Amino acid sequence: MQTNDIAAALGKLEVKTTHFRGHSIEEISSMAVDRIVSISDTAPENIKAQAHIFKDACQKVIAFYMDEAIKNHICTICNKLEKQGQKDLANIIRRL
Repeated sequence: MQTNDIAAALGKLEVKTTHFRGHSIEEISSMAVDRIVSISDTAPENIKAQAHIFKDACQKVIAFYMDEAIKNHICTICNKLEKQGQKDLANIIRRL
């Protein structure tokens, strides 16, 4: 059946929403690591424990680099605004 083929190709789909805000770095990094690392319910307990430690470490690394990417993106935007003579706007954005 074609529907099963599509579902198998896409994998598990989830929707996560927020109320009047975007997702935080922690929420997004958690979503990313959930897609990268899966832990079998039938795995031995010691393997599960190692997998959970690895998953937590991955989430922290992803969150750190996402934060760095955001900071660098803001820096780039502010520098471009300053080059266009919009120093006040660049300063407002830096303070956000």
